[in-house]
Amino acid sequence: MASARHVQRLYDRQAATYDARTASRRLDALRAALFVHASGDVLELGVGTGATFAHYPGTLRSLTALEISGEMLARAQARTANLPFPVRLVQHDYQTLPFEAASFDTVTSSLGLCGIPDPAHLFGEVRRVLRPGGHLLALEHVRPPQAWLGLLSDGIDPLFEHVVGCHANRPTPRLLREAGFTVDVLERRLAGLLVTLRATPT
Repeated sequence: MASARHVQRLYDRQAATYDARTASRRLDALRAALFVHASGDVLELGVGTGATFAHYPGTLRSLTALEISGEMLARAQARTANLPFPVRLVQHDYQTLPFEAASFDTVTSSLGLCGIPDPAHLFGEVRRVLRPGGHLLALEHVRPPQAWLGLLSDGIDPLFEHVVGCHANRPTPRLLREAGFTVDVLERRLAGLLVTLRATPT
């Protein structure tokens, strides 16, 4: 299982070219359709270079952007200048969230939940920092529902984890339900490999 230090080194090395390699109109459209539902005080997990900032509504009260890679956060800083809401950048391994209970109205993540070593622990932390009535909004690649694609993702997972720092076969919606969330899958793309979801603590 990838350590936090391993993931940090991976993304520190990739930061300079990350945006050019990962730019995708399809992903941007999914993020925009999902993050429009964010409100109040927002915590984003794994903010990377801040490519998501433009997809938030201007009515946010605040955005706290959490990221393990200092090199990625340095690039995110440049994207905060003209935003209509205050942004706080925090470098931290988000397996354990360094915030008081009931600090946020919305927690968001864009392809950031698939690399966490202990999902159940993180989802407990998400529940802890959410205020009553709050929810998690996430765009994730997940284990495909088709049997043969699922087996393929199982087979490539060790290499995927080593090279990319996350899991190819993580069943995130099911893990959230097991952690006590009601999960609404809003969109499925690429034969179910890519999903957007809203998860609300029960």
